[in-house]
Parts: sequence; structure tokens; C-alpha cells
Amino acid sequence: MRVTGGRLKGQRLFYPRSGIRPTKEITRQAIFNILGNEVAGARVCDLFAGGGALGIEAVSRGARTAVFVEKSAVVLPYLHKNVAQIGDVRVIRGDVLRIVPKLKGAAFDIVFADPPYQKGLGQKTIEVVFKCEILRPGGVLILEHNGEETLVVPEKAAVVRQERYGESVVTIFRRC
Repeated sequence: MRVTGGRLKGQRLFYPRSGIRPTKEITRQAIFNILGNEVAGARVCDLFAGGGALGIEAVSRGARTAVFVEKSAVVLPYLHKNVAQIGDVRVIRGDVLRIVPKLKGAAFDIVFADPPYQKGLGQKTIEVVFKCEILRPGGVLILEHNGEETLVVPEKAAVVRQERYGESVVTIFRRC
């Protein structure tokens, strides 16, 4: 697994051999093609970060800063290794649903979330991100989720795009 674009293009990303489902390179490329110029200078947050591919990709493509949130003690050393040389980043260990309220008012431009499938975490993530207003007005939440999961759009959000990539669906919400 490697960074697909920007100044870190080709940098190898490290992951444990099992217990994690990193976002595929083709899916990351599609996400960043959709985001286009929104990434340059952005403040990003990568929830359920795993090895950090989405946040690292954003930094590589010009994001100003990134915050990574990951709970797994097994995955955390890989995340630290992956972000060690990339600049202005912060890694927070903890449960996303408990950490996001502590980030209230952070005014991120882009929030990535790739929660484990089949656990109902997609909807819970949407709810906590919009309830705690960690996105600035006009900011986007990019949620990667299982295609079978039904999502309810919160009052302060609009779905601007949804694409299927194999078993995964990427839904992009914009804060109103």
C-alpha cells in the first residue's frame, strides 16, 4: 500500500497483516479526485484512522494539518510509523465516539471516517460529527461504509455525492 498522489506519492504505508481493512488505493484516488482543490490548505481529521492512509494522502496533496484518531493498540505503532516524517500531525488514541466530543468546535475542513463494517458505526459517526460540530460550515465528511448500511442524513448536512467501490460505498456529506 502506497500514497497515490502529491509530495509523498509512492511512500509506503505500513499495516498489520490482519485485523484492518485499509482504504484501497483506487478508492483513495477517486475520493481525492472528487475533493480536488478542497484539500489544499485544509485542516483534516481521519477517524478510525488505521494506518492513516486517508489523512496522509490529504497531507501529501496539500492539507495544512491532520489529526488522526485510532483506538487499536495493535494498529497504533503502524500509524505512528506512517506519520513520523510528514509534518504537522497529531495522533490521538481512543474511541472515536468518545474523542469527537472533545474536538467540539475544531472547525475541520474535511473529516474522513472509515469505521469497521457491520457494527452500526457509520450512522453513529455521522451523528457525533454533526452533533459536535467538528466540521466548519461548508466542510465535508467523507464516510466509507458497507453498501448494506442505511444512513440517515442529519439536519445540518446534505449528501453531495455517493459512489460504490466494490463492497464499499463512499458517501460525502457537506455541512450546511
